[in-house]
Amino acid sequence: MIHSAKKILAPIDFSEPSMKAMASAWELAKEVDAEKLYLLHVVTPHHLLGIEALPVGGREIAREAAMIEQADEELARIKKDELENSGKIVTATAVGSPAIKIGDYAREEGIDLIVMSTHGRTNEDSILVGGTTEKVIRHATCAVLVIRR
Repeated sequence: MIHSAKKILAPIDFSEPSMKAMASAWELAKEVDAEKLYLLHVVTPHHLLGIEALPVGGREIAREAAMIEQADEELARIKKDELENSGKIVTATAVGSPAIKIGDYAREEGIDLIVMSTHGRTNEDSILVGGTTEKVIRHATCAVLVIRR
C-alpha cells in the first residue's frame, strides 16, 4: 500500500512534530518514487478556536490574509531549504477547520497517503493521538500514516 503511494500529503502546522512528519513524508516520497508530495497548512479562524476577541468581518479577514501570506512564505522557504526545491513539491494554504480541510484537500487532489504527526500545536483534544490527527484518521478516504513523537 505505502509502496504504491504516488500522491502523498503532509499537513503541517510548523510545529516540531509536524515538521518531523513532513521530513518522513519526503523520505518516503523519494523511496517510493512518488509523483508529488503535497504540503498543506490550514489557518484556523478565531471563531473555530473559541476566541471571540475579533468579530467575523474585516479584522478577521485581514488576520487570515496575513496568516495565509506568512504560511505561503514559510512553505516556500521549507520547499527551497529543506526539500531540495524539488518540482515534486506542491504547497497550499487553506482556511477552516484543519481536519475538514485536510480531508477535503486529500479528496480533491486524489491523495493516496496522508503522513502526519500525533501532536501539533493543539493537542489538548486527545491524550493518545492529537485531536486533528484523530479526526483525519476517522474520516480520511485514503491511508493515514501517523508519525509518533
